[in-house]
Formats: sequence, structure tokens, C-alpha cells
Amino acid sequence: MSLIVVTDIHGAPEAELCFSRGLPVTARLSLAGLCGQPALSGEALHHHLFKENGMARAIAALNDRLADQPHLIGLGYSAGGTALWKAVQAGASLAGLICVSSTRLRDESAIGVPTQVFFGETDPGRPSEDWLDSVPDKATVLPNAAHAFYADADHPARADVIREITRALTLGRDF
Repeated sequence: MSLIVVTDIHGAPEAELCFSRGLPVTARLSLAGLCGQPALSGEALHHHLFKENGMARAIAALNDRLADQPHLIGLGYSAGGTALWKAVQAGASLAGLICVSSTRLRDESAIGVPTQVFFGETDPGRPSEDWLDSVPDKATVLPNAAHAFYADADHPARADVIREITRALTLGRDF
């Protein structure tokens, strides 16, 4: 198994902070590149993705990229996880999906691949307990973690998340 990584609207986390470090990665993609706006980042990219149909372009690009690669596990950070989730809804084939701080998933329904999500306990956009209990296959709420905990090299939750992602990658479909 190998990972395909999609970063957040800021291009975070940097490669050396990515939870995939040391694991087999097929590609590391940015949302800005996927939606055809490589110069955008932060709030400008967020606006383009969610107000100007940029997410639809990102989803289409992911579907093209993931064609005939059902052995990959997606790893998406924040809006990157949302793009991967929506790509699977639109027909992309993944062996599994791991989303980190993808708060917009709170409005999504279950998808047909194994899913594991991670959210910070102090992230105000975190989905409800009902969603966490019913939509993803596995949900972990990390104590004392904010939305962008994944970009903090010293956050104590990093080791637990890396261990879980390594386990998911090793086990494949058995998240």
C-alpha cells in the first residue's frame, strides 16, 4: 500500500511534518495545484474552493489522478481531506481514506471505502459526536489539539497519529 497526500489550503503540513514521512508516498498534491490556481493560498484559495467552484475542479483532477490506482490510501489535511472524500463520492477508487482536521466533512455522508478521521478536541469546526459515531469507520478526537495541530512539530498527538496511519497503511482495508 502507498499513500497519496493532499495538503490543506496553506500547503501544510510541510513534507518534513507530514504524517506520511517515512512511509511510501505515490504523490503529494496541493489543493491550489489540483484546482488550477497554483498562486492561491490561505483564505484566497479557501474562497476559490468553496465559493467559486474550485473544489469541483480539484475533485475532477483527483478523479483523473486516481483512475486505475485502487491500491492507494488517501491522506488529506483539512480541505485536502474533504477533496479526497468528495472525489471518492464522485467515483474515485481508493483502498482507504485518512482525513486529518477535515471539518467540512461534518456535512458529508459515509463513502464506500474504509475511513479513519482525526480531529482536535479544541477544533470548533469538529463534526458532532453523532457524525463521528456514524459516518467514518474510525474516528479519533485528540485531546488538547486545535485544528492545525498537524503542522506543529512538537504536538504530543503526532506520535499517536503516525502510529495509527502506519497501522492503516500496513493493514490496508482493515482500518
